[in-house]
Amino acid sequence: MPKAPQLVVALDLPSLEENLALARIISLCPKRENIWLKVGLRAFIRDGAKGVEMIKKTSGARIFLDLKLYDIPNTMADAANECANLGIDMMTIHASSGLDGMRAVMQALAKSAPDMKVMAVSALTSFDDRSFYAVYGKKVDSGVCDLSALASEAGVSGMVCSVLESSAIKAAHSHLLTLTPGIRPAQDQKPDDQKRTATIQEAINAGADFLVIGRPIYTAQDPKAAIESALMQIDCLQGGLQ
Repeated sequence: MPKAPQLVVALDLPSLEENLALARIISLCPKRENIWLKVGLRAFIRDGAKGVEMIKKTSGARIFLDLKLYDIPNTMADAANECANLGIDMMTIHASSGLDGMRAVMQALAKSAPDMKVMAVSALTSFDDRSFYAVYGKKVDSGVCDLSALASEAGVSGMVCSVLESSAIKAAHSHLLTLTPGIRPAQDQKPDDQKRTATIQEAINAGADFLVIGRPIYTAQDPKAAIESALMQIDCLQGGLQ
């Protein structure tokens, strides 16, 4: 029986106070154990390690630090250790850093934080085939296939990808988890800067393990109701596949 995917709520609000307010709401959710909180680049630069600590303490949820590390191998390994010192549960690196960079991170964390989930970013969801080709010289699907093969060899936990690539990654590397940003409830398909978005249904059909939802939750009139609705949809739709 496939395991139900987990909800990742993106904390992308303009201030630490607003992020903490959403964290408090999450602390009241009955299925808090199925929720992760994503702290991204903007929030981390603004609020730092103290912000991560406050969010974790306020919410009681697991923390996903999404900094997408990309540098030379030694620097990536040192930075990953510093991330682990923050008490987080999952982090991102760029698969484009190559086999040596990803492997250096995994070797470092094997000693300092062996339970840390490390997700390798494949193609940002803001890319389409044209813009991805301008950087990588290939289309998104073939580029993600190549990057996931490297990530698998490096021993990472999984891949950050759009729903469009999740099934192919699972087919080629069944042990890799997939984390899919840009997930929208079926009733909320407003356009934004993410070009490769999908519904909760599509993400579950593609075998995604973590579904990242941001704007549809933190811009909702009732964020708690939006979170509970997303969790209910996940449960119901996953049940339909079993």
